[in-house]
Amino acid sequence: MSTSIHSKGRSVVRTLQITGAAGIVLAMFGCSISDSVSDSVSSPFKWSSDSSRSSSHDKESYQRDIRDYTEAYVRSSADVQGFRSGLASIAEKHGISNWEADSATYKGIGQGLGRAKVKQAQLEVYKANIASGNATYASAMQDGYDQYRN
Repeated sequence: MSTSIHSKGRSVVRTLQITGAAGIVLAMFGCSISDSVSDSVSSPFKWSSDSSRSSSHDKESYQRDIRDYTEAYVRSSADVQGFRSGLASIAEKHGISNWEADSATYKGIGQGLGRAKVKQAQLEVYKANIASGNATYASAMQDGYDQYRN
């Protein structure tokens, strides 16, 4: 019986050693992992540094998310209503209550369309359907598209 307890004790110690080593490795690399993950995945936790982000960083992050979403959506679907719904979700995640009045949205859409390599004619259709005749928003879409079409 003492052999069994001794063996279990060694097993527990070994497990703790492995767990501790893994914890140290994660702690050493935690910053770089969390920085790269936080760029693409929203965290359910708010860190104190989140409140110190500048609004330009937030706009860049928002625009990047819109760009990436647009690129993926255009390659997989043509449903404009579903696309609008996804835009609203991203805006909400970024604390933007009216995405339709934010030029960063339209620039991000244009960038995503450029990355998806849509033709100029397709861009014009998106401008008509999404910018709804607003020349400022259509221009922002064109600017974003021009950045990424090559």
